[in-house]
Amino acid sequence: MKKTWAIVIVIVVVLIGAYLFINTSKNKSQVVRIGISQITSHPGLDSVKRGIYSGLARAGYVEGKNVVFDFQNAQGDMNINQSIAQKFANGDYDLIIPLSTPSTQAIANLIKERPIVFGAVTDPVSAGLMKSKEKPGGNITGTSDITLIKQQLELLKTIKPDVRKVGIVYNPGESNTQYGLDQAKQYGEAMGLEFIIAPANNSNEILSAARSIADKVDAFYMTTDNTVLAGQNALIKIAIEFKKPLISLDQSGVENGALATLGTNYEKVGERTAEIAVRVLKGEKPGVIPVLGVTDADTFINTTTAQKIGLTFSQNLINQARQVYK
Repeated sequence: MKKTWAIVIVIVVVLIGAYLFINTSKNKSQVVRIGISQITSHPGLDSVKRGIYSGLARAGYVEGKNVVFDFQNAQGDMNINQSIAQKFANGDYDLIIPLSTPSTQAIANLIKERPIVFGAVTDPVSAGLMKSKEKPGGNITGTSDITLIKQQLELLKTIKPDVRKVGIVYNPGESNTQYGLDQAKQYGEAMGLEFIIAPANNSNEILSAARSIADKVDAFYMTTDNTVLAGQNALIKIAIEFKKPLISLDQSGVENGALATLGTNYEKVGERTAEIAVRVLKGEKPGVIPVLGVTDADTFINTTTAQKIGLTFSQNLINQARQVYK
C-alpha cells in the first residue's frame, strides 16, 4: 500500500513539474527580445528611439511584460559600433533595430538571417544595404529620414535672397553624409548656390572646421550627419559669431540657436519604424516590405538668433512657423 502511494506521489510530482515546465517555456516564448543599436546621442536619433518605444507600446509590446529591449549606444565610436553589432550577431534576439546608417551597416554586415528593421537611414541604397527601397529583399527593411533638402535650401533663399556660398561641415566617414552633399549640390546649383565644405572626423573637430570656412561663406547648412548633429552647438556658435544664417536639420538645432529649419519629425520616423517592426514580429518578411520615407516636416525659426546676426523674418514666415523661439 505504501509502495502504491509512493508511486502515485511520484507521478503527481512529475506531472506538476511537466506542467510548470511547459507553461514556463510558453511564457518565455511569448517574450520578444529586441536589440536596438544607436550610433550616438543627439536629439534626432533620441527622438527616433522615443517614437519606436511609444509605437511598440501602442501595439501591445510593453517593456517588462512581453518585450525585453537591449539598447546599446556607440557614442560615436566606430569600434564600439562594431562590437555592438557583434554582440547582437552572437545573441538571441527576435528583431534587431539599428538607428542611423553606420549602425545599420555594421549590423547588416554580420546578421544575414534574423530580421532587421532600421530607423533613420538616409538612403539605404547608396549605403549598400539593398538594391531597391521598393523591394529590399533579404532580411532587412526600415525607414528613411531623408530630409527635404530642396525645401530647406529654398527656405534659406527666402530668408537671405542674396546668399551665394553655403558652408557645410561634414564627416567624410559617413556614407549618408555624402548622399546629402550630392543632393544639396544637385538642388542648390539650380538655385545659383555654391557649396564650400569642411571635414570633421569627430565632434571635437566641428568648431575648427566651421571656423576655417566661416569667412568664405554667406550661410551654413546642416545635412543628415550624425557627427555634426551630436556636436551641432559648436557649429551654431561659429554661425552666430560670424553672423551667418544656419539652416539646421531639425527643431532641436533651432531651439539651441540655429536660425531656422524645415525639419523632419524624427519622433514620427520612430513611430513608422515601430509600425514596420510590428509587421515583422507578426510574421511578415522584411525583404518584401518597402522602405518607408517620412515627409512630415514643420518650420521652426529663432528670432533671437536673427537679431544677433542682423536678419529679420517676414511676417508671412513667422505665421507659417510651427514654433518661434525668442
